Amino acid sequence: MTKLSNSMKTIARKGVLSGLIGVVASLSAASQQQAQQAPEVQPLNAIEVLVNDEPISSFDINQRLRLVIAISGGVSTQQEFLQVREQVIRSMVDERLQMQEAAEVELTIEKAQLDQFFDRRAESVGQEPEQFAQALQSIGSSKESMQAQMEAEISWSQLVQGRLGAFVSVSDEEVEAFIQRIYDDRGKFEYRLGEIVLLADSPEQAATVEANARQLVEQIRGGATFGEIAQQLSASSSAAVGGDLGWATANELDPLHREQVENSEVGAVLDPIRTPGGYVILAVRDRRRVLTVDPLDAQVVLRQLHLGTADFDEKRTQYETVVGGLKDRTTTCGEIPGLASEAGITTQTEIAPLRLRDLQGEIRNRVETLEIGQSTEVLELEDGLRVLVLCDKVEPTVQEPDFDTIYDQIEQQRLSMMARRYLRDIRRDAIVDYR
Repeated sequence: MTKLSNSMKTIARKGVLSGLIGVVASLSAASQQQAQQAPEVQPLNAIEVLVNDEPISSFDINQRLRLVIAISGGVSTQQEFLQVREQVIRSMVDERLQMQEAAEVELTIEKAQLDQFFDRRAESVGQEPEQFAQALQSIGSSKESMQAQMEAEISWSQLVQGRLGAFVSVSDEEVEAFIQRIYDDRGKFEYRLGEIVLLADSPEQAATVEANARQLVEQIRGGATFGEIAQQLSASSSAAVGGDLGWATANELDPLHREQVENSEVGAVLDPIRTPGGYVILAVRDRRRVLTVDPLDAQVVLRQLHLGTADFDEKRTQYETVVGGLKDRTTTCGEIPGLASEAGITTQTEIAPLRLRDLQGEIRNRVETLEIGQSTEVLELEDGLRVLVLCDKVEPTVQEPDFDTIYDQIEQQRLSMMARRYLRDIRRDAIVDYR
């Protein structure tokens, strides 16, 4: 049996291995750490901020704060706690401004749509909606707090598309030139980056924002999930997809970032980079060669046999007896339900097709050497024991650039820049009273 120290949330990128990621368990564990390390968050319902005369209460702030602290892995000092709290308040002020702007054009999001988004979020962490809501409540947050953030995110996206979309112009010549650059870069490295954008509206804020950024970098390097923090705190529209910026060659990168990215390993989180509007934290999520077959792009379908830590004492011996020898023989995926029953477990989730590159660390190393029907040895992780069985594998092919895809990519990049300026202008004209 192999013991792996990484938690499952670091094995796969956010939203890819919904059956494997133990986010809810991580939230609960982190909330206990928070309780030990951070000052008690008082649940008083006082008004702390007025945004154009609309209040944000300490109760609302505390609920969001508890979620962010849990996701980031806890805080160890009073100063860190206050820095995170300040960043949370800044994010909530932006959300309130976005909602106010949406209200001016009577843009509303139906509760049924918010429930659907919440259900998808629960599914992405392998939970039923009721279980996920209870997990949020257990760390001092709530379903309502998460849905309030979702509502602002969806409203802003629709508002930006409706108001600014018509002003984004992309010519056929630009797309064709972009595609030609891709062919010119054949064989060169391209990088998949993630970003967390923290804004500083004045020189006075810059020092505090920089301290916040450095604290977040340390927490991510210590095991906090980059995508979750981006979703909670990033001021960029990419926050909706966990800060994902997609693929870019070195020539497409900002000169301020290029050298650091080229000299970093996959998985690296760079030190905060000063920008005209604040700070950006970049993560090098992946790297590959342009228009070249990459073995890590192979599509795999996996099944897992998972024994959670809650059942260790009662079922561990039974589990290891049944599944411990699977690595030495061929196993069909049709056998998995029977093996799960024999091992005394109910978790034998099918993991939908994904690329090998979407797995990380030791899990990727174990899976990429498997043939169809082969299994990993028993893997011990923080949330239990697992055996992964390879059910299917499709070898990769070179994906030629597609005109419509490139067009949409350029269009979304420009719309994102316009949205950032739009929010900056709204913030500049707003009356925000901190109490």
